[in-house]
Amino acid sequence: MKKTELQEKVSVSHEGLVDALEGLSEEEATRKGLTAEWSIKDALSHISAWEIEAGRIIVEIQNGTWKPQRLNSELIDEFNRQAVESRQGHSMPQVREEFDAAHREMERLIETLPDEVDESTPTYKYIEAVTFKHFAHHGAMIEEYKKGVGG
Repeated sequence: MKKTELQEKVSVSHEGLVDALEGLSEEEATRKGLTAEWSIKDALSHISAWEIEAGRIIVEIQNGTWKPQRLNSELIDEFNRQAVESRQGHSMPQVREEFDAAHREMERLIETLPDEVDESTPTYKYIEAVTFKHFAHHGAMIEEYKKGVGG
């Protein structure tokens, strides 16, 4: 895939998620109900944490220091729990600021990739998982939630 195509996929999905976040009050963003356990702020905390983690891994891959780790549902659940728990005291604007910074860093890292990006590489797979697939999944959840609460 051309790097420009990857950048476009990431950008479009990011815009979709950002659009889903528009117009939310602090109360709406922090009210549990997006899932049984999470608010929209919790989901955004989780998204940010994964984008930060993927950025760290991409740097390790680029530096030749990455040690692959097989992820299972238990490890993923624990990562998600810690991501949300560690940001519980943050306001929605603080979580949003971290999300924006994490995404800017991901965009910067994508810019460093070659003009052709092999879709079978770990770098591509991490970018795919934490950006356009992840953003679309959670953006759709947020839009559906907002419809259900009259947003």
